[in-house]
Amino acid sequence: MQDPQLAADSRFVEPLEAAAHHLRRGAIAERARGPEAEQRARVRPCRVQRAQPQRTGLDVVARAQLDLCVQVAPVGRQRGDGRVPGVGESRTFAVDLCRSLLDSDELELAPDALRVEPAQQLPDPVGTHSGAAAGTREIDHLAVAARIGRPEQRGCARRVLLIGDDQTQTGRLPTVGKAACKAAKLLDQGHCAERTITPVAKVEQRRGLSDEALREFFREMLLIRRFEEKVEERFRAGELPGFLHVAIGQEAVAVGVCRALADGDVIASTHRAHGHTLAKGTHPNELMAELYGKLEGCSHGYGGSMHLYDVERGNLGANAVVGGGLPAIVGAALAFKFRGEPRVAVAFFGDGATNIGTFHESLNLAQLWGVPAVFVCEDNHWAESTPESQHSPIRDLSKRAEAFGMKSMKVDGQDVEEVNKVTARALKHARDGKGPVFLLCETQRLVGHYIGDPQVYRDKDELRRLQETSDPIELVREKLGLSDAEYEALDREVQELVDSSVDFAKAGTDPKPEDALKNVYA
Repeated sequence: MQDPQLAADSRFVEPLEAAAHHLRRGAIAERARGPEAEQRARVRPCRVQRAQPQRTGLDVVARAQLDLCVQVAPVGRQRGDGRVPGVGESRTFAVDLCRSLLDSDELELAPDALRVEPAQQLPDPVGTHSGAAAGTREIDHLAVAARIGRPEQRGCARRVLLIGDDQTQTGRLPTVGKAACKAAKLLDQGHCAERTITPVAKVEQRRGLSDEALREFFREMLLIRRFEEKVEERFRAGELPGFLHVAIGQEAVAVGVCRALADGDVIASTHRAHGHTLAKGTHPNELMAELYGKLEGCSHGYGGSMHLYDVERGNLGANAVVGGGLPAIVGAALAFKFRGEPRVAVAFFGDGATNIGTFHESLNLAQLWGVPAVFVCEDNHWAESTPESQHSPIRDLSKRAEAFGMKSMKVDGQDVEEVNKVTARALKHARDGKGPVFLLCETQRLVGHYIGDPQVYRDKDELRRLQETSDPIELVREKLGLSDAEYEALDREVQELVDSSVDFAKAGTDPKPEDALKNVYA
């Protein structure tokens, strides 16, 4: 029943009047009702059907509790003083109550309660419990004959606040404004079929990335893999000049890092640059044309595989010199700081580069100047053909950053989701002006140093084991649960894109002989 006395209270408001900025936008109001609303509220009480919402004063309190991550069943034949939490106290109450809900498994009634006199009982009971006695008798809204199974309960709230009589104080109920009770776990078996608790604040354990986003990451990684396999095929066929270094097995680092970058952020790559270039946004047609030495290439045919750059898309270039991109990234980050631009510069390099002088010089100056830079070490444990144990006295390369007082982070470089999450943290740290970050990505190079590398320095059984257990593409496919049909459809789409890039490159424009000396400065 609608209580006309309660409705006339100036603090009583309809749920839809809640502040728009409130988290749940529904149960806690910030402004009182106007005169018209008060006048409309003074209506003659009328009976409601069982399936209709119950709108007693306590039901309003129940709605406030729903907003606080719990569900409260209305108390039949009893009502309080019609109070609802004020704006300020309701938020404090919400924080305290939610904290107790998360930390407690037992129900504890408030030590101080507001007495409810028998004369205050409503003349007409609520719902199906019209014969319930008043006073100390409490209606059990959870114990009914009709049960609801577990599958039907999944849409409901995970916790419920139970209101009961204080055994030592007859006829007393907890005061909402002073409630300090701790909720019991939801019984998960049944509520009355007509009084099922409505799902309001459903709590889910969610992954950092949605399935749709992770699927996009998977497609990007698959594109890099198929592109590099095609590059190896065309190189062995004699169509591509120079040396080529593929990054098969390291796709998760390229995609995870580059997908976390914002517009305006820049990168510098290594001699193993195809994956970084594609992940940064360069079209496969432009990249393949560059490998074929065509004017339509991203570097207009001047760079080739080890000197890929695409400044318009934030790629400051690959570098055939080990660690050669590090100083350029420090310079770019310093420029961003001087200009007051919220941009970050990112350097990719391998574990072997941590022994190069420019690595130490770059990290030293970056930390000294506090520039917004992130240094991404793709630790595949091989410096070309030298195992890490033979070129580094430490196994944890993140300790390299400790010498400069630089913040360091580590991540499994075969898990693209984790790489993306940790990179986002590193970028925020740098973008917020807190200084550079050293990001160590433990990854696996599942191929040789260059196309045609016999890998006589490597244990073949160990390589085979890594290919079977540490392939980042297979790990994402398993996480997504892609069927064979879905995988084949994506693979076919990516393969067609790669094949068309070869056709585009072959039909491209060869540079003129007189262009050979252009863009030469020394």
